[in-house]
Amino acid sequence: MLTAHNVSLEVGGPGDSEGNSVLHLLREVSFTVPPSHLMAIVGPSGCGKTTLLKVITGIQEQTQGELLWDGRNLSEEEDLHPGDLGYVPQFSVAYDLLTVEESIASAMTLRTQLAKTDDFIPSLDYILEVTGLTHLADRLVKVLSGGQKRRLGLALELVTDPCLLLCDEVTSGLDPRSEHEITELLRVLSRGHPKRVVINVTHSLASLDAYDSVMVMYQGVLTFHGPPKAMMHYFAVEHPEEVYLRLTERKNGDWHESWLKHRDTYYKRHGFDGKRVLPEEDAAAEKDAAPKRTTVREGRSVAEDSSAHKAPPEHHDFPPIEMPTMVTQLFELLRRRWTIFRRDKAQVWLHLAMLFGFPLLVVIFALDGIKPLRSLSTYQNENVMAEKTSVIQHKLEQLDAGGLVSGLIMLQVVLVTLMASNNAAREIASERLILEREKLGGLHPFAYIGSKVIFLGLFVLAQSIWMGFFVDLVVGGLPGDLMTKIALLVLASAAMTSVCLGISAMSRSPEKATILCIYLVGFQLPLSGAVLTLPDWLENWVQPLIAAFWSWSGGLSSMRSTAFYDAVKQVTATDLVSPGLAAFVLGVHVIVGLAMSFIGVQRSQWDS
Repeated sequence: MLTAHNVSLEVGGPGDSEGNSVLHLLREVSFTVPPSHLMAIVGPSGCGKTTLLKVITGIQEQTQGELLWDGRNLSEEEDLHPGDLGYVPQFSVAYDLLTVEESIASAMTLRTQLAKTDDFIPSLDYILEVTGLTHLADRLVKVLSGGQKRRLGLALELVTDPCLLLCDEVTSGLDPRSEHEITELLRVLSRGHPKRVVINVTHSLASLDAYDSVMVMYQGVLTFHGPPKAMMHYFAVEHPEEVYLRLTERKNGDWHESWLKHRDTYYKRHGFDGKRVLPEEDAAAEKDAAPKRTTVREGRSVAEDSSAHKAPPEHHDFPPIEMPTMVTQLFELLRRRWTIFRRDKAQVWLHLAMLFGFPLLVVIFALDGIKPLRSLSTYQNENVMAEKTSVIQHKLEQLDAGGLVSGLIMLQVVLVTLMASNNAAREIASERLILEREKLGGLHPFAYIGSKVIFLGLFVLAQSIWMGFFVDLVVGGLPGDLMTKIALLVLASAAMTSVCLGISAMSRSPEKATILCIYLVGFQLPLSGAVLTLPDWLENWVQPLIAAFWSWSGGLSSMRSTAFYDAVKQVTATDLVSPGLAAFVLGVHVIVGLAMSFIGVQRSQWDS
C-alpha cells in the first residue's frame, strides 16, 4: 500500500510583488493507494502530475510530508529496492538498433541475476506474452509503432516483477484503440502481483472507466481522488473533458479545501475505503472481448494486435530478485554497445573512412617534402660548412625539413584528436535518458563509465597506432623514436576522448556536447604554439589545457639525438618539453576527463 501524508515540494521561484521567491510545485498532497490497484493521475499541463510521480519514484525529494510504502517511511528509512520499483517515462527507453527481445534480455541482465539461471528464458517469455510482444520479439525497436514502444517500456520494467509500477503518460499521443489496449494492459498488470500498485499519469480522460481510482491535480494541489464514476458528480459536469474547464473557475486553494471537506463523504458514498476493488469488477475488465481480425496494410495481410483482449497468461513466479555484480553489468553494457555499433552502418563506414583516410591526408601533405627531408643530412660535413653558398643552401633545407617535420607531427596530432572528439562527443549525451532510467534500476556508475572507457579505448588504440605506423612507413621513416611518437599520439587521443566524454556526460543534449567538442578541437592548432606563439604571460595559462601542444612538443623532443632536432628548433619559437613531461600532462588530462565523466553520470538529468 502506498500512502502520502501532506507531501509538498517547494523550489526557488522568480519572486512575486511581495518578494517571495518560493514556488510550490506540490502542496499538501495526501492519498492512499491499496494493493492490486490501478490509479490515474490527471490534470491540466503543469499541474504537478509528473512532479508527483518523480517524488514517489525518488527522483525528486519532497520538502515536507511523508511517503509510506507498507507503513515504511521512504524518506527516513531506505528507499525501495530497485527491483521493487518500476518507472516508465514518457520517452522511449530502448535503443533503436536492438530487437525487442534483446532489449528485454539486456534489462534482465543489468537488473537481475536471472541470466545465470534456468528461470531466464521462462521469465523472458512471460514478459513478452503478458505485454503482447511475443510476435514482435525479433523486430528492431526503430520499426515499432508508438503503442508497441509503450508496451516495450512496460516490458522493460517487468523484468524485476516490481510491486510499485509508475507510468508517465504511457497512453498519451496514441490513437483511441491503442490507448484503450495499453490501459487494459495496465489493469492486467495491476492484478498480476498481490501487492502491486500501478499509477499512470495521463492527459487523456477517454479511458478512465478502466481505472480503479482517479486523482485530479490542479496547480500543485489535489482536488479529487476517488472512483471514476464519482469524478463527474463531484465536479458537476456531464463529460470528463469538462473537468479541466471547471478547474479554472476557482483558485487551487479553494479546490483543495473543498476536497478536504467532502473527501470522507465521497469515500463512504462510493465505497472507496482503501479496500481492494470488487472481484466482479476485475472479471468484467479482464474478460475476452474479441478474437484477432485481419486487415490489409501497405498491400499485405497483417494480423492486428488484439493481445489486450486475450485472457492474461498465468502469472509467472519470479525468483527473489538480486542485483547483478558490477562486472556483469560492465560486460553486458559492452556487449550491447558493440551490437549497436556494428548495426549502425553509417557509423561503421565513417570510422573506417577516418581510420584510413586521415593517415592518407597526412601523407599527401608530406609528398613534396620527402626529398629535402631525406637529403638534409648529406650536407652536414666539413666541406659544406666551409663554403658560404653551401651553408646558405643548408640553412634553407633545414628550414624546409624542420617545417615539414613539425607540420607532419602536428597534423597527425590534430587528426587523432578530431577522431577522438567524433568518438566521444555524443557517447553519453545521446543516451542520457536511457542512462537515467537504468541508474534508477540499479546500474552502477563505475560499470557504465568502465564500459565506455573500454569501448572508446579500442578506437583510441586503433586510430592512433595506425596513424603513426602508416605515416612513418610511407614517408620512409620520420626522425625520432617511433614508439615514443606513437605513445604520445595514443595519449593525445585518450586525453581528448576522455575530456569529450566528460563534456558529453555534463551536457544536457547531444547537440550541445558536439558543439563544445568541435570548439575544443578547433582551438588545438592555433593555441598549441606550432604555428603562432602566444604572449608569454598568456602561454603559461593556456598550454597546460591544450593536449595537442604536449603530444606535438613531446614528439619533436624525441628527435633530440638526431640532426633534425636543430632543424626543428629553427622553425619553432615555442619551448619544447620532454616526452616524459608531455606524457605526464596528457595523463592528467585523461584523469580529469574521466572525473568529469563520473561526476556527470552521477548527476541526475531527468529534465534534459
